[in-house]
Amino acid sequence: MSLSLGTLGLLWLWATLAGLDLVSILQVQVARPLIAGPIAGWLLGDVDTGLRIGAVLELFALDVVPVGSSKYPDFGAATIGAVGYGVGTDWNVTLGASVLVGVALATLGGASLPLGRRLTARVIRARTAGLAEGDPETVRAVHLTGLAHDVLRSSILAALAVATAVTGRWLEVRPGPALGGALTSVALVGAAWGVAHGAMTTARTGPRWRWAATGLAAGTLLAWQR
Repeated sequence: MSLSLGTLGLLWLWATLAGLDLVSILQVQVARPLIAGPIAGWLLGDVDTGLRIGAVLELFALDVVPVGSSKYPDFGAATIGAVGYGVGTDWNVTLGASVLVGVALATLGGASLPLGRRLTARVIRARTAGLAEGDPETVRAVHLTGLAHDVLRSSILAALAVATAVTGRWLEVRPGPALGGALTSVALVGAAWGVAHGAMTTARTGPRWRWAATGLAAGTLLAWQR
């Protein structure tokens, strides 16, 4: 599957928006892999692959809560890069490798978040007097500067994600059937463990366990029907 410049541009814009949705603007959940993945797949003409990769990465991302200065991976652009790498291939072989690409990119994206915070902190320190006085222009300038920092961060991560997908496809970096099947098994087991661990640590009441059991039963039924 060849990727046109127009498609690559749309992927970059979508990945940038997903990065911004994490904390800066919108926050309508398009940064979630379960949303970012299928739409990236739709842009690439392979919604099924986008949904599969996005669904597995979503299980890894369930424990991510972007609050305050906590450290967490950024799965937005990472998911789009993973989908770009995996579309048009046999998902039984490349699903695990695609998830590995997504987790690696998400970890790298998470490492960029503290840098943006430090840049914004420098701006705040430089404008302490105006902020202390409650000057509206100063508050607006700090806000817009912080937003600009995240736009730059997200656009760079988006470019990296798209470049990773293009490079992987151009160099035909794909695992063989045996290794690919093993990586897919590891990815699915890891995702299942992440969900189970999260359920055990947070589902402290009966209703939560019932909802968890209902979701597990529904997911198993849907997977069996597929």
